[in-house]
Amino acid sequence: MTSISTPLPPLTAASPSRVAERIAATAGHPDAAVRERAALRTADATVSYAELWERVSETAVELSVLGVGDGDIVGLRLPSGPGVVAAMLACWHVGAAFLPMDAAAPDAYRDGLLSRSGARAVIDTDGPRTLAPGPAAAHPASDGRDDHTAYIIYTSGSTGTPKGVLVGQTALAEHSTGIACLLDLHDTDTVLQFAGLGFDVAQEEIWPTLAVGGTVAFLESADRALSPAELARQVCALGVTVLQLPTAYWRLLCSQMQGADATDVSFAGVRTVVIGGEGAGTKDVHVHRDGPLGHSTLVNGYGPTETVVTCTAFVLRADEPVPATTGLPIGGPVGARRLHVLDADRRPVAPGTPGELWVGGSPLADGYLGDPERTAERFHPDPFATASNPRMYRTGDLVLRHPTGAVEFLGRLDNQVKIRGYRIELEEVEGYLTGTDGVTAAAAVALDDGTGTGGRVLAAALSVRAGGVTAERIREDLRGRLPAHLVPGLIRVHDTLPLNASGKIDRRAVAALLAEEYTHATLEEAPAATPESPELSLLLAQIRTLLRAPDFGPDDDFLVAGGDSLVALRVSGALRERGWHLRPSDLLTADDARSAAERIERR
Repeated sequence: MTSISTPLPPLTAASPSRVAERIAATAGHPDAAVRERAALRTADATVSYAELWERVSETAVELSVLGVGDGDIVGLRLPSGPGVVAAMLACWHVGAAFLPMDAAAPDAYRDGLLSRSGARAVIDTDGPRTLAPGPAAAHPASDGRDDHTAYIIYTSGSTGTPKGVLVGQTALAEHSTGIACLLDLHDTDTVLQFAGLGFDVAQEEIWPTLAVGGTVAFLESADRALSPAELARQVCALGVTVLQLPTAYWRLLCSQMQGADATDVSFAGVRTVVIGGEGAGTKDVHVHRDGPLGHSTLVNGYGPTETVVTCTAFVLRADEPVPATTGLPIGGPVGARRLHVLDADRRPVAPGTPGELWVGGSPLADGYLGDPERTAERFHPDPFATASNPRMYRTGDLVLRHPTGAVEFLGRLDNQVKIRGYRIELEEVEGYLTGTDGVTAAAAVALDDGTGTGGRVLAAALSVRAGGVTAERIREDLRGRLPAHLVPGLIRVHDTLPLNASGKIDRRAVAALLAEEYTHATLEEAPAATPESPELSLLLAQIRTLLRAPDFGPDDDFLVAGGDSLVALRVSGALRERGWHLRPSDLLTADDARSAAERIERR
């Protein structure tokens, strides 16, 4: 039996948090069997609740010695795994909030987030360390709520820079309870931690699970571009019962798990699949049901970061009929939230009439770090509530409420898009593009990826100075500064960009121009300088087709040419149909196509 031997620093007014209290109760339970229950599981080890709290204790002591305390912010530069969970809990214990960052993002981007947030310290693989003093970003007013910030998630911003969303301890605790009820989580459940840590869905995978005494499982590596067989193997080995996946990845997985391709793939232990991040269609549900996940309950979740991850959900059991709609509904409110569908004058619209979705009730985020004006723009008093200091959040999403009460997502009212589950403000992408040396103008759009599965690709048209940089150089520069989801997969250079009557770039005309080029790009293979192996020839053909890049050659870099994890998964699936095997991660990590082809095996 493991005991909790290391003393924790004295409690602050902010700790232990409500979620942490539940975890601590399990870790210190009088029954040894409860204390030794698995809290965290990897392919190689299991961490009990008692062992987890020991790690929390050690890290909390280190933070306390560094002077980190009530109201501070601690950046987390850690990979997904048991260590980051202990670090998050340790931050809460000393009264601090944590700022999780995507381990795959460039260092320069993460350094910018640390500086912008005014973080007091950072925890990386070498442990906690303090940061040079910087300007502290003011927290928004809490309207008298006696609460403390649990975490900060940076999302894309329309002003050209990311904005930090502050989520309070009370909001997180209420959301954890709501999700546990929605998914019927119990201490016997194991939930896979799949989302990147810079994505707020990771918080939803972790805290509701631990709050009920369940187990959080982690993938073998940071690789999220897993083939169906690879994902199924890890899910089975870890004993996963609840699987939460980005809609785009789920859709692609399901399409690749049909007929003979699903013979050796089993998700028998998975009882619930949660999807979200972008819209899903009812036709996707039929594909889902025809594959190895068809026996599971499907939950379609929706929620901006400001509403604390998933604020609405549509639950569809395997024995229930698929809704007679084109888009899969996003359902009703999760937990104590209230949904308002309003017109331009903020008046309720009748069922069946499109309107903007406003989310009220609790939980909601507190606002934006250091940006009271933006907070006031998006968070408003809720005139439809009777509670003390009620608020509601303006989502900017156009929805329709059906007579049944279920809500269906129709689209955006602004220039925000969802690609691969990430919320992207097109103005921010344009800001990064025009900030690149040699670029004189830029417009970013989202295009249908042409697969017929509802996937989207981030694209950009730009003009450059005479003799300026190429699209490949621009993309390579962006990859060194930005997370992958902010780098356009398709970049086209034009002499000039179309303008509207006001002399501004005409985004619709740009979208039509790029869509035309993307759809009708010639896919004839470029002549090879030297004879190629069958593996390389096949790989080049697939990459050229999927990236709309007819000149892509053996020595070219897949990522530099606009490839990403989903395209890699599609390449892998296409090769598998022809009797060849290539792990998506092998394509993503190879220096060039020739190196990737050397990893292809005949099956």
